[in-house]
Amino acid sequence: MSANDTVVRPEAPPSFAHLRRLTDDTGLLEHALGRIPRRREGYTTDDNARALWTVTEWLSFGPDAVSSEDRNELNRLADIYIAFMLWTQNDDGWWLNNFSYDRTLEPEGISHDCQGRSIWSCADAWIRLEGPHRETARVIIEKSMPTLYRIDSLRGQAFAMAACAHLLEASQKGQIDLPADMARELNYHLLRLESLLNGAFRHFFDDNWRWFEPAMTYSNGVLPWAMLRTYRFTRRAESLRTGLESLAYLLEVMTTEEGWLRPIGNEGWCTSETVSRWDQQPLEMFKLALALEEAALAIEISEAEADLSARLVGSARGKGGYDSRSEDNHALVQHGAVGVSGLSSGNNVKYRAVRDRCLAWYYGDNDLQVTVVDPNDGSCCDGLTQYGPNINCGAEATISYLMTEALCRRG
Repeated sequence: MSANDTVVRPEAPPSFAHLRRLTDDTGLLEHALGRIPRRREGYTTDDNARALWTVTEWLSFGPDAVSSEDRNELNRLADIYIAFMLWTQNDDGWWLNNFSYDRTLEPEGISHDCQGRSIWSCADAWIRLEGPHRETARVIIEKSMPTLYRIDSLRGQAFAMAACAHLLEASQKGQIDLPADMARELNYHLLRLESLLNGAFRHFFDDNWRWFEPAMTYSNGVLPWAMLRTYRFTRRAESLRTGLESLAYLLEVMTTEEGWLRPIGNEGWCTSETVSRWDQQPLEMFKLALALEEAALAIEISEAEADLSARLVGSARGKGGYDSRSEDNHALVQHGAVGVSGLSSGNNVKYRAVRDRCLAWYYGDNDLQVTVVDPNDGSCCDGLTQYGPNINCGAEATISYLMTEALCRRG
C-alpha cells in the first residue's frame, strides 16, 4: 500500500530550466529563495561536482531520450561545471569547497567528503563525456591522485573507491587509456579502500545493526552503492555481501509500516534506538535509488557468472558438489520490500521496482502525500517537514530529483 495510490509521473524527461536558472557563468549557486537563486550564499564544489555528474548521466542517454535542444544545453552546462572543478582544485590536488558570490574563498577546512565526490564526478566525466570535456577531466583526475592516500571520511573513501573501480573497468573495456603506473596506483587504492569499508561494516555489525557506522546520518545510500559498484569490477564476494546486506538494512529503516519509503530525517538521524522522521531530504531518495540500481546490476552479474559456472561444471552441482554461489547467497538478506532471500531469478527486477518507488516519493508517495517537484522546470523542494514541503528549491534537492529521474529511466 502506498501513501498515494494516484501518483502520476510524466513520461517525458523533466525540464532542466531550474538547473539553468541556478547556474551562472561561474557555476551552480547553492541556495534559492523559492525558485530564485540566492546569490549571497555563493557556490560549493560539492554541488558543482553533483551537477557535473547529473549532466553526464543525462548526456549518456541516446538521442531519443533527450532532445537536441536539451543536449546542447546540457553540454553548455558541462562546460561550466567542469571549468568550476578545474578552478577550485588546488595544485596539490585538493578541492576547495565554499566560495562567495564574488568568487572569493570562504574560510574552511578540507572536506574529505567533497574530495571523494569530486574525484568520482570527474572520473565519470572522463569516461562518459565526449570531446574536450574528457581531456580536462583526465588532467583533473591525474592531479587528484596523490590525495587518495589521505581521504579519511567514510563517504569520501566510498566515492574514491567507486571512482577507482569505474576508471579501471573503463580502461579494461578500452573506453579510456590509463597509463600503466596510474592503473597500478588505482588498483592499490581500490583494494585498500575495499578492505577498509568491508572492515568498517564488520566492525559495527551485530544482530540489531547492519551498518558501517554507529549512526546513519546523511547520503546513506552511497555506502552500499560504492560496495556494489566496486564488486562490479573486483567480483569480491564479501563486497557483494556487504553491499546487499547494508542496502537491505537501509531499506528496513527507510520503509514505513504502511509500505512507503521515508528518508531518515536530519533532525536527529538514525541510531539503534531511534529514527528521526523529519526533516526529510531528497538527497536520501536519490542515493537509495542509486544503490538499488547498482544492486540490480550486481545481481545480474552474479546470476550470469553462476549460470556460466553451472554450465562449465555440468551435472557436478546436482551430485552434491561445491556451489560457488553458496557464499554469495548470504549477501541477500530477507526483506519485505524486496522480498528475496537468495540469488534467484528476477531479483534485479524487484530491486528496480523499489528504485522506481524512490522516484514516486517526489511525486507524492510520501508521508504527507504531497508533490515536492515540478517537472515543468525541473525544480525540487529542499525537504519535507512535518508542516509541508520546504518551498525553497536549491541545488542539492534539484540535482537529487534529476538524478533519480535519470536512474529510473535506465531499465
